[in-house]
Amino acid sequence: MEEKKGVIYILTNPSFPDYVKIGYADDIERRLQQLNRSECIPFAFRVFATYEVNSRLSDLKIHAIIDKINPDLRSIENFNGQKG
Repeated sequence: MEEKKGVIYILTNPSFPDYVKIGYADDIERRLQQLNRSECIPFAFRVFATYEVNSRLSDLKIHAIIDKINPDLRSIENFNGQKG
C-alpha cells in the first residue's frame, strides 16, 4: 500500500505582511479553504512554497530548526489557556 503524501507549506497573507504560516497538510487546497473561510481576515492566505513529505508532523523538524536559530522568529500566543 502506498503511503499518502502531504506537504509542508509556507503561506503568506497580505493581512499579516510580517508573518508566514508554516505547517503540514494532507491536502493543501482543503487547508487553504479552512483558513480562508473566516470573514475576520480581509485577505486570503496564499501558498508561497510547498515541499512534499511522506509523514505527518514533519513540519515539527522545521519549527525545531527555527527555534534553534532564533526562537523569537516564531509567533506564539497564549489565548484562553491555549497556545497558538
